[in-house]
Amino acid sequence: MPGKCIAAGKWTMVVSLCVALGLHWCALQSVAWVGMLINYSRSGSVASAIEKTFDGQHPCPLCQAISKGEQSGKKQDYQLSGKIDMDYVKPAGALIPPVRDFAWPAMAGAGSGYSPEPSVPPPRAA
Repeated sequence: MPGKCIAAGKWTMVVSLCVALGLHWCALQSVAWVGMLINYSRSGSVASAIEKTFDGQHPCPLCQAISKGEQSGKKQDYQLSGKIDMDYVKPAGALIPPVRDFAWPAMAGAGSGYSPEPSVPPPRAA
């Protein structure tokens, strides 16, 4: 059951980020364009439908609603109320611990025990 809660939280975060970036307007505009292509291609060729869809002279009601929604959202973003306090307050404690001198531990023997020569002679061919 905890996996479902984590997945729901991730999807909530993804949807929230998409809405914050305004991707919902892109999705709605894509739906509007597909609908316009279908409607305009019924009365003419596909090339003329594509031209009418993207020329900006023949907006559908959904395109007009999207345009109004985008403009009202932009107006709301820039309205600030009150004074913004921009004073910097230095944090009380440092987040990074102080650097201390490091000493490598002393080796127990003079060497590491590695020898390039084998310890026993190699076997001879009979």
